[in-house]
Amino acid sequence: MRNNKYNHEERKHVWKQSRALSGEKLSFLDGRRLGDVDIRIESNATVRKVRRIMEKRICQEYWRTHSGGRGNGDRQLMRQRMTGSMKKIYGMVPEGFQYCA
Repeated sequence: MRNNKYNHEERKHVWKQSRALSGEKLSFLDGRRLGDVDIRIESNATVRKVRRIMEKRICQEYWRTHSGGRGNGDRQLMRQRMTGSMKKIYGMVPEGFQYCA
């Protein structure tokens, strides 16, 4: 059984990280913020770029704060953070990225 404090701390972290990510400006969309992009109506290329940017930022921050490796547990936690951030910013995970959910 999971520790509730750990889940609560993880949720707080995802919320704070999502707010920071949504304010990031995208140069390929003329400086629009990441949170202002509507992934439901944008082209597939734009959605893929947004996903890659989010994955990169989440992984960079994760490895900056975690020095010890747990193997697959780290990958799973990064996927959970990715899913949580997508849901916080856009309200859903795009169809093609269901592996995150």
